[in-house]
Amino acid sequence: MLQLRANSMPRRTAYALLMTVVLAIVGGGCDSAEPTVTTPPEVDIGKLDVGNYDTKPRQLGAVKSLEQARIIEAERLGNFVPAPMDIDPRFTHGNPFVPTVFTDPKFALDKIMAVDRFAEAAPDFVAGFQSYGRTDADTRGIDLLNAVLIFPSEQQAADAAAALERADRAADDRNVTVAIPKYSAAQAHWQPQRQSIGSWYATGTFVVFTWIFDYLKVFLEKVDLPAMLALVEKSLDTVVPSIAKFRPTPPDQLMSLQIDLDGMLNRTIARPKEDAWLNPPGAFEARTALHFVNDPPGTRRYLEKAGADRYASNGVELYRARDEAAAVALQKDIGGLTKRFRSAESPANLPAAECREYIGRTRMAIRFYCSVAHGRYAAFSAAHQLLDAQQRISAEYAVLVSAR
Repeated sequence: MLQLRANSMPRRTAYALLMTVVLAIVGGGCDSAEPTVTTPPEVDIGKLDVGNYDTKPRQLGAVKSLEQARIIEAERLGNFVPAPMDIDPRFTHGNPFVPTVFTDPKFALDKIMAVDRFAEAAPDFVAGFQSYGRTDADTRGIDLLNAVLIFPSEQQAADAAAALERADRAADDRNVTVAIPKYSAAQAHWQPQRQSIGSWYATGTFVVFTWIFDYLKVFLEKVDLPAMLALVEKSLDTVVPSIAKFRPTPPDQLMSLQIDLDGMLNRTIARPKEDAWLNPPGAFEARTALHFVNDPPGTRRYLEKAGADRYASNGVELYRARDEAAAVALQKDIGGLTKRFRSAESPANLPAAECREYIGRTRMAIRFYCSVAHGRYAAFSAAHQLLDAQQRISAEYAVLVSAR
């Protein structure tokens, strides 16, 4: 989120503060005891207030365009990109308002990389997925970002890594080339005046762009290059073997990719066109959800407890748990009350759903949240208006009941 170029500090600071302010306050309930499954009260789907949301499950099939295929390829890659806390347990804070799935680097990387020459430096770029973590929620620690870029061939990846580093280094004459001792093939530079470093490393058909910024040392006017190099190496030690397990789709087969994963998106309501969003709808392994939340440790704890194996993001967030009881527990854990929330009215004729209102101090936060469980699935809606959150979760319940 921060540019490496020194003359952009005001923009960097403003952007970081904005990202802190608009967090959607996802997750944050208390660990619930595994509930005893009881027969839920019968729900008359026809009496639910679903607004204008479609309640029919969909069959999405294969991708409809090359751009959509590139997005699906990036989402497939995401299942193999480690969360920052898997690299270093200090990185316990995420930010769901960071673009994660991308095909346009100007949309995802322009705050941290000089992307004005990206197309020239990396003309064969297919798609990318980036992870982002912080050691402190209020930008008083270290930021770690890894963006994994897919290319059609190993040579194209190697050429792109070198060209992208050259283009970014040239954007500021205070950037200085530096070697990554353990990864001699990495192309990297840093700014001696600042605790910031960028590294481009080609591995297989991927380029791993690693970026680190240490706010605290910048504030204290301290520079520690060995610490930055060690963290880059530690990051690559985790990312490289993990993404090596991913099998990229051959370029001539991209149009055969399926949009959905195990029917997860089929079971979600569509995202309204007026919704503001950074990432496209997608279906993932459950662990990949950690890239999209601001409390990765808590979310992981809940997902592991529930035995969750799938996650989808669309008009709602949807998880598939181990069984019905685990889904109910997951609904309580993620959607439960804390000191920042108070109970809100549940949707009419849907007693199994629960809603809450955010009463914390974060400005511009999404205000209302509802949740419901059905079968193995736990769903979560969020909206600025209570009625919209209620209608979304009611429509989602109807979709889950109708899905096969």
